Amino acid sequence: MTRAKAIAATAVAFMGISLSTALAQGRGETVKIQDYPGIGNMIYRVAVAKGYCGEHGITCQLQTIPSGPLGAQALLAKSIDVALIPPDVQIMAALKGARLVAILSGVQRNPFQIVARNDAEAPAAGRDYRSFMTDLKGKKIGVPARGSAGELQFVQLALRAGLKPTDFTFVAVGAPVTAYGALISKQVDANMTFEPSGSMCEVLKTCRTLFRASNATEPPEVAGTNGGSAVHAMTSDAATRSPHVVEALIAAGRDAEAFIQNPANFEELLKIAQGFFKFDLPRGDEIMTVSLKEAIPSYRLPISRPALKQVADNMLATRQIEAAFDTTSLLYEKAP
Repeated sequence: MTRAKAIAATAVAFMGISLSTALAQGRGETVKIQDYPGIGNMIYRVAVAKGYCGEHGITCQLQTIPSGPLGAQALLAKSIDVALIPPDVQIMAALKGARLVAILSGVQRNPFQIVARNDAEAPAAGRDYRSFMTDLKGKKIGVPARGSAGELQFVQLALRAGLKPTDFTFVAVGAPVTAYGALISKQVDANMTFEPSGSMCEVLKTCRTLFRASNATEPPEVAGTNGGSAVHAMTSDAATRSPHVVEALIAAGRDAEAFIQNPANFEELLKIAQGFFKFDLPRGDEIMTVSLKEAIPSYRLPISRPALKQVADNMLATRQIEAAFDTTSLLYEKAP
């Protein structure tokens, strides 16, 4: 290669890097992003607290909305710009004509877990899911809401264990704090719930965790959803209109991911989490610590394409949808 050609090649490469950097920069836009009570949206809590959004030219504002469906509604109503929602909510929105695109993951691992009181009969605890599901036959099972993803995933476990949904009585018990109260007061025998439920059991020693979907290897219908539990979604129109904002959000998210995944930053990460929310419970700070440690592996940006397909396949199997759904349509073209 001649000197002139080498210089030209270097210039082209430099221009490509400069263009990429420019695309990752916002232009001072304010972006409203869904947060949740509890540990919540740690990717963007960190991005806000550490100034990563500002470094990429945007202002990130977190807005607490306690559920995925409500987040999707707020997104479509333009009350927020980015919703943190499960893929099944995104799929249902698409079937109703709402075009939402996932730009990055928010929570990779399936958050659901089954917890039971210490005095509840569960001789198969610690064995395979078929055994402890058989123990729970005929019991009252607390779920966040009737017809919720928690109930549907419990049904998946039951079916794979050779049981029927009618073998259980489902009771709506809400989020982990109210679910814990229902469990300890013996209104239910076990809960299909999510963090900090398992951490509350570990710290308070009043209950035990029978199953964590986040590290499950079976059944495949549940284990296969790991990698695509909740995504950050925008309307397709907004993403198309402002690709530089999407690039800035992804860039800030990458910075936050790197910070979260560095073990040396855990104490600072805990302070950031506590700055947004505190558990109003006995030994709440200890519960927060345990829960955050459990959640850290989920805070990565890539969205698993096979996990999205598994979610859609599960929805078809449980008759939430009437036909197979092409999940590639859910993704922003440059989503990690």
